[in-house]
Formats: sequence, structure tokens, C-alpha cells
Amino acid sequence: MRLTVDPDLCTLCRACILTCPADMVREKQGRIKIGSVMCLECGHCVAVCPRGAISVEEPPTGDDFAEPEAHLIPPEMLRRLLVSRRSVRRYLPRPVHRPDLEQMLDAARWTPTAANCQCQAFTVITDPARRDALAARIVDFYRAYNEALQDRERSAERLSALGLDPAFALHPHMQAAVPAFLKNTDAGRDRLFFSAPAVIIVHADIGAVLPEAACAFATLILVLMAETLGLGTCITAYASEALRALPDVRADLGLPASHQVYYVLVVGHPAEEFRLIPARRPVPVQWL
Repeated sequence: MRLTVDPDLCTLCRACILTCPADMVREKQGRIKIGSVMCLECGHCVAVCPRGAISVEEPPTGDDFAEPEAHLIPPEMLRRLLVSRRSVRRYLPRPVHRPDLEQMLDAARWTPTAANCQCQAFTVITDPARRDALAARIVDFYRAYNEALQDRERSAERLSALGLDPAFALHPHMQAAVPAFLKNTDAGRDRLFFSAPAVIIVHADIGAVLPEAACAFATLILVLMAETLGLGTCITAYASEALRALPDVRADLGLPASHQVYYVLVVGHPAEEFRLIPARRPVPVQWL
């Protein structure tokens, strides 16, 4: 992003200097100068200038800077959305319209990311055959995982060989969850993708700045946008844990070699209606 400052419009109000997270905007000899060495291309200086004195010569994308619409959402409306959202594990057998998926993905472009790295990327599976083939490979992985758990003397060694962190893989929850997952699978119950018509794999370059955080925020945005569209979602950690340990499967999905999978989200039309909001434990807060 190349930025220029029109000195005839600039009033030296210093708003751009105060907002720049990289300290790349400075006043020199009565003029605003914008450095490029550490510029994050966040556009804060352009967005905050009250006179429109800063312009973009080379935008990084096809988007233009636009005036924001009134964006103050009543707190109770946002709270209602947050507390009524549920993880959905039963879906109707009908596809999700691609424009709805595109609307979710477009919103995720505005995910807050460290150093404005915008590193999150998405792989969307809507072909049932591709989804089921991926599920089969993940189930095979968990069969090997379960066999390693049963080998008490060499569990840690065998889990490491599968690409897993033994400290996590041997957690009491996982020791109970993995056999239960396979038991459900063998009984014909899909506890991986829940027969959802769309699967979104959220991944990023491991060399980016805090890629897992970027993917976490992006996944939350996908979930909330889906909720506004009347769609249900479920974050399936069984899938993300397996894909992190299976580079060959990631390659077959077309993910770059430098990318890691952080979250997997299923999306579909809910086949169930939640009529009540479950309670939550009081939030642990320390006031200082």
C-alpha cells in the first residue's frame, strides 16, 4: 500500500500520528511523512484523517476505502445473539447456498490479526464425496491413535510417531473421548462432520504473526455470521487435531506446505431447535 499526503489538505491535526500502531507516521518540517519500512498497511491513518488528506496510490486489494455505516448495535441485541448461539450437531439434508458461505467468508476478512498480517485462509468442502473421503482418513488416524492408547507401555512413543503431543494426547479427556468417537463411528453415527453439507477448514502460514489467534478470531466471525443467516455451525476439534498431524492429507487438500490447520467448522441448516438458553457458571473476574 503506497500512501501519499496532500499538504494543501493536511492541517497537522496529528490524528494519523496518534493512530498509527507502527509509528510510521511522523511530522517533519511542518509536513506529515509516512514511512514504508514497518508499515502494516492497516489503513488507520487514511480512515482517521478528518480532511481526507491521505490517499492510497496502490491499494493491496480491489477494495476502496468506504464510509462506515452506523455500526452501533444495541448491547442487548448482540448479547441475545451470543447467548442463543448453540453448537449444532444435527443438520437437514440440504445444501448451504454458496452466496451464504461467501458472505460468511467475506466478513472474516475483517478479522483482527497481529501486525495486520491477514494470514487466515480457508478451504471449503461442499462435495459430499470429498467430505466423506476426508472423514475416512481422519477416522483411520483415530484408530491408530486408539491403538497407541491401548499400548500402555509405549503410548507416548507411539503417539509422538503419529505427530501428536503426548501431553495433550494422553489427557484424561482424550483417553475417554477417542474410544467413544470410534464407538459412535462404528455404530454409524457421524461425530466428525455430523453429515453437514459444508466443511470450512481454517488454516494459516505457521510463519505468520500469531496465526492461531488469527484463525480463532476468523472462526468466531464465521460462526456469528452463520447465526445471522439462520445457519448452524459446530467447531469439530477431532478434525483439526487430526489434520495438524497429517501433512499428506493437508497436501491432498491443496493446502500450502507452510500452512497449518487450526480450526475446522461444519455449516448447515439445523435439524433441531433450541428453545431454552442453558445456564453458565459465573464469570471468574478479579478486579484490581
